[in-house]
Amino acid sequence: MKRMRPFIVVAIVCMIIFAGCSKESRIAIPYDGDKIVLNTLIQPDSLVYIRVTGSKPVKEYQNLKFPELKNAVVMMYEDGKTMPAPEWKVINGKGYFVSHMPARAGSEYKITVNYSGLASVTATDSTPQRPEIRDGAAQKLGNRVRFTLKDNINEKNYYRIRVYNADTVNGVITPFKRDTVKFRLDPSFNNNFADIIGNSYSGEVMLSDERISGKDVLFVLQTSKQVTASHMIVEVSNLTTGAYKYLDGTSDQRLEDGLDFTLNPEDIYSNVKNGYGIVAGVNAGRLSFAVE
Repeated sequence: MKRMRPFIVVAIVCMIIFAGCSKESRIAIPYDGDKIVLNTLIQPDSLVYIRVTGSKPVKEYQNLKFPELKNAVVMMYEDGKTMPAPEWKVINGKGYFVSHMPARAGSEYKITVNYSGLASVTATDSTPQRPEIRDGAAQKLGNRVRFTLKDNINEKNYYRIRVYNADTVNGVITPFKRDTVKFRLDPSFNNNFADIIGNSYSGEVMLSDERISGKDVLFVLQTSKQVTASHMIVEVSNLTTGAYKYLDGTSDQRLEDGLDFTLNPEDIYSNVKNGYGIVAGVNAGRLSFAVE
């Protein structure tokens, strides 16, 4: 696996800028030259949305619009078999190469990209099984959310936990747009993860199954604000090793408001050979329930 140099500009930097960065960089940021940037998180039972752009050095303040390589030749393989070539589509103002059929759990996917003048890139990862979650509960005006996760003893699992306020729309429990609940693991209940429980609240928690392998575990989440929504959704994503490394390494840039991305530079995990970015498998399970 190939690691990226400190803070090479990839698509994730766009999120940092959107988060409200307002300080101009005065430091030199290493740049290895123009390369293809390939990004996709593959979710089973969903079409695959592949973002392909060109890299660029950080030279101009607030000028990080990355060139989309819409004429690139993108190929996708499932368990070694060639799939129909993904089709270029513009969605919400951004271009993606979109697969013709949904991904499947437990399959291996390889994506290759060729573009004139740049080195060809390739990346491979598999898709995990959906996590088993049940018994979601919360009380109005309280600040606790509960659910149970059953870990698969036969697999090494990594998880990402997120929580959403929700309401019913045409009879369907639907999360409020961009309303991720900030929370932390309640120190009174989650003894298995005492070393990662802190005083701060975040929009997600990421952990491995090292101390809960094969167990049914009750998670109690302490929210930063009182619960006022009529419904809530707990989302637990099963992550491959690559997805975990990438999401964990970019958590500050994705979650923190007002972050100056030139401070505390760190390596961002990449599995894209000859380029930048990430191709990784995730499988999100959602547990919807009415607030008591």
